[in-house]
Amino acid sequence: MNVEPMTQGPLHHFFGYYGVDAWDPANQRHLALETDFDDHRPLSTDVAKVGLVDRDTGEFETLAETSAFNLQQGSMMHWIDAGFGTEFTYNDWEGNRVVSRTLNPETGERRTIDGAVAAISPTEPIGLGLNFARMAHCRPVVGYDNVWEENWEDHPEDDGLTLLDFRDGTSKLILSIADVVRAFPEIPFEGRYWFNHVYFNTDGTRVLFLCRAGVGDGQRMTSMWTVNTDGSDLELQIPAGRKTSHFAWRDDERILASSDVLGEMQFVEFHDRVKDFEPFGAGAFPSDGHNAFSPDRRWVVCDTYPIGEERLSEVMLYEMETGEKSVIGHYHSDPQYTKDIRCDLHPRWSRDGKTITFDSVHGGTRQIWIADVSDITKS
Repeated sequence: MNVEPMTQGPLHHFFGYYGVDAWDPANQRHLALETDFDDHRPLSTDVAKVGLVDRDTGEFETLAETSAFNLQQGSMMHWIDAGFGTEFTYNDWEGNRVVSRTLNPETGERRTIDGAVAAISPTEPIGLGLNFARMAHCRPVVGYDNVWEENWEDHPEDDGLTLLDFRDGTSKLILSIADVVRAFPEIPFEGRYWFNHVYFNTDGTRVLFLCRAGVGDGQRMTSMWTVNTDGSDLELQIPAGRKTSHFAWRDDERILASSDVLGEMQFVEFHDRVKDFEPFGAGAFPSDGHNAFSPDRRWVVCDTYPIGEERLSEVMLYEMETGEKSVIGHYHSDPQYTKDIRCDLHPRWSRDGKTITFDSVHGGTRQIWIADVSDITKS
């Protein structure tokens, strides 16, 4: 198996998140950010270059700039097809609001979407938006730093999950934070709530997301929910009081998530609305990690956080049919890479299922690495 850097220092290059198509439709150019720092959480005055990395040459082509980014999730860039040719999105500031820009790399044409993209539908030219400005005051590591002295309400009626239309650039609130707080059997915590980590299911009909609240001393409460794309049929999947972390849709009904809902922290699989939790990948899967299904749904890629004194993070593949695990590699993270500047690997599939890319600092700078897994995943 060949694993090599796609990008080179001394500047830092990263994509940011997992479970997202970072490659263009031709599998030739990979979305990325470029910065001259990675030693502090991005401030409102910091700027990242937005661009594309060529698969063959590793050259980074700068196409735009943004200050709406973080080291964990980048600028939530996505490729979209909304009838304007091949475009990608990146989040940006417009005054004191976070919006999304679309950019056609062939023509240079740009448009503005009224809201910050967090996820895109696999079936329609629509997306889901979150308020990353609010998140900067709730969980800064995944928010966009800002200096706005706003009165951030604990559970507002006018903030939450928005539906973005990439065709006309409009947005509408489909589910407020107040809606979700009211849906709890009883309010588990009196304090500031926010939404985080949003994904469409495979047919674009349901949305999975986390509702969180700060409980002091850096701790947070998490609950997992699903909802229709119009905001109807809200369903609590995993209640507050349980640890719930990363997840992926296996299909339009089944969910794979790391949680202690069965007692100990582990990956579990269950059906939307049914909550028939079953342990997943015992002996092969970690207790937590960033998991993503291959395009043909036959494989899951997952990483771990740094383990042991050597601080090695693992990237592995898991075959759904056989339960066999294949290790891609172990990657060192220096001790300074913790908390807001940590470098989670966040593995991502190529569209053809033949390669995995991930962000890593094991080479001395924050760069994008590529692993050829075609010998493992071939039919």
